[in-house]
Amino acid sequence: MHKIMLTCLSLALTGSVALAQNNGGQGQGQGGQFPGGILINPAGVISAPQATRVNLKLEQQRLKTVAAAQLPGDMTKPSELRKVSLSKLEAACQKAVDAGREIGPDLRYLAGITQLQYLFASPETGDLIIAGPAEGFSPMADGRVVGIESGRPVLTLDDLLVMLRLRSTAMQLGCSFDPDPARLAQAQAWNKANNSPTTANIARQRFFQMAEVLGNWDVTVFGFPASSHAAVTSVEADFQMKCIALGLQQPQIRGFQSHLQMAVPGENTMRRWWFAPHYNVIERSAAGDAFHLTGPRLQLMAQDELVDAEGNRSAAAFSEVSTERYTKQFNKHMRALCQQVPAFASIQNLFDLAIVEALIRQHDLGELVSWKPTLFLDSRRLPIQEFTVPTDVPSLTNVKTVNRGLLMGLVGGGVTIIPDRVVVRTNVLPPDRLPKFRPATDATWWWWDE
Repeated sequence: MHKIMLTCLSLALTGSVALAQNNGGQGQGQGGQFPGGILINPAGVISAPQATRVNLKLEQQRLKTVAAAQLPGDMTKPSELRKVSLSKLEAACQKAVDAGREIGPDLRYLAGITQLQYLFASPETGDLIIAGPAEGFSPMADGRVVGIESGRPVLTLDDLLVMLRLRSTAMQLGCSFDPDPARLAQAQAWNKANNSPTTANIARQRFFQMAEVLGNWDVTVFGFPASSHAAVTSVEADFQMKCIALGLQQPQIRGFQSHLQMAVPGENTMRRWWFAPHYNVIERSAAGDAFHLTGPRLQLMAQDELVDAEGNRSAAAFSEVSTERYTKQFNKHMRALCQQVPAFASIQNLFDLAIVEALIRQHDLGELVSWKPTLFLDSRRLPIQEFTVPTDVPSLTNVKTVNRGLLMGLVGGGVTIIPDRVVVRTNVLPPDRLPKFRPATDATWWWWDE
């Protein structure tokens, strides 16, 4: 019977998202999709959904049938560049509110735009217009609304309202998962007191006992309304990132390794991982009436941390090799990961809407087109939907055997964005790269494809 030495590798994903605009790689995956959504028990603790995968091709016929029954016929057709006028969208919502009707799915899901690419200002028509690829849409079995062709989550009116209602686009938006310092200190002391040689089975039991000592991590939402779609999206995306880092979920990407697989004994720092906005460039037309967003939208970033005897964390002066390797691998495959993990794609959409709102404010586009939202800013007359957002996340644990030793992973996390910092600089958008843009032929249309 081999004796096992315990090595604890604690991976902490906490803190705010740094903002970057450098280029990043993209990779390809091989089909499949993680289950959408998160489960929250009556005590408010998040847990992993059942580990089954959704086959979009098998679901497509049902999705198309539902979309055909609920949406205008033209809205179910794929479009390379669908336009939505924010002022006319508000007018359409106002009409529904005045009539005492529910906001319809066509309005609530912004005509099926799956990714935001352009922002246009049209003083002649009094429009601020967002545009991007679009398709028919329908809810999956878990309730997530996705495009019926791509399976990608669509933009939501709720997320748009959250951004329009921000007190400032210079504030931090997102969530964080943080361990209680006292319990973290207790876990450190417990690990030190129970690190004697033992059998593999007992060592594994000790690791899971240590996770119980550490207990749940606190979930904090900041900037967003605590029960908003934006809040639950941030928490879900970070939770899924944590599961992938630990190897509790495995993306279908050839050669992809969890961070726990890459880690080696002796790496006893904690890790802070977070998503950062990552745009190749934000381009602005010479006239200042058009903006173009490009790039992967997201990148994973990391910081090694040290923990003292009192459970206080501080930035380490070094980064472990496994931290850099895992971050580089994750970013290389960001496109495939966003295809397979809908929550990641939803964060891309959330970041896009935050950046659009920052552009509107910094460049005074509302004044340029003489439009100031009224209903959209009225949370009493047009409330956003409320969701149950977890207050705690468990210390999920996974272990691996390395050279007759065990390596353990404990992961928490956070997501943050400061929109103003992303749009501090824009490049010139050449006229020949502007898409052909024509206002809607009917002045009452709030969306169109021409």
